[in-house]
Amino acid sequence: MKRLAAVVLIIATGVFMAVTMASASDEGVLRGVYGMAATGTCLHDKSGFDFSGEGTLLKPYTAIPKSDDHFVSTFMGHGAFWFDGKGNGSMWVQQYCVLPPFTGSPKTKVTQALSPSAPLPPDMTHVPFTYDVDGYKVTVTIPSNKLTLFGWLSSDHKTMTLQSAIPLPGQEVQYNGLIGYWQICTIARTLNRID
Repeated sequence: MKRLAAVVLIIATGVFMAVTMASASDEGVLRGVYGMAATGTCLHDKSGFDFSGEGTLLKPYTAIPKSDDHFVSTFMGHGAFWFDGKGNGSMWVQQYCVLPPFTGSPKTKVTQALSPSAPLPPDMTHVPFTYDVDGYKVTVTIPSNKLTLFGWLSSDHKTMTLQSAIPLPGQEVQYNGLIGYWQICTIARTLNRID
C-alpha cells in the first residue's frame, strides 16, 4: 500500500510540474487582438537628405534636406494588430495626414486620409509581420515596408507601446510615392488588448 501511495504521489508531482512548466512557458506568449492609436511627424524633401554625425547619443546624426522644397507633416492613425502567439501576426492601419503648403500642394492646406498606411498587395486585407518578445521588450518587423517597431509590453499583456524612427542610422530613407517626396518619420503607438 505504501508503494502504491508513493507511485501515486510521484505521478501527481509529475503532472503538477508539467502544468507549472506549461504555465511558466506561456508567460512570454503574446497573442490576441490589440487596438492601436498612433501619432507621428515626418520631414519631407523633394531631393532627399544628407546625413552628418555618428548616430550616437553624444553625437547624434543630423538630416539636412538637399533642396529648398521641404516641409513637415503630422498625422494620427488607428487600427488593429493581430498576434498569433507563435511570432506571426498582421495589422491594419487607417492614417490621417495633415500636409501644410509645399511646392506640390494644390491648396494652401491639404488633409489626406490614407487607408491603409502600409503598402498592401491588392489581394490582402492585412499587412503581415513577425514579432519577438524578450521579457517585456517587443520587436515587430514588417517586411513589406522594411519597418521595425520597438516597444514594451505590460506585465498583464493588456497594453504595449511600439515606436519607430525612419530611418535608423545606416538605413535608407523612404520615398513616399503618394506625394513624391523622400521622408524621415518618427511614430509612437499605444496598443490595448481588445479581445
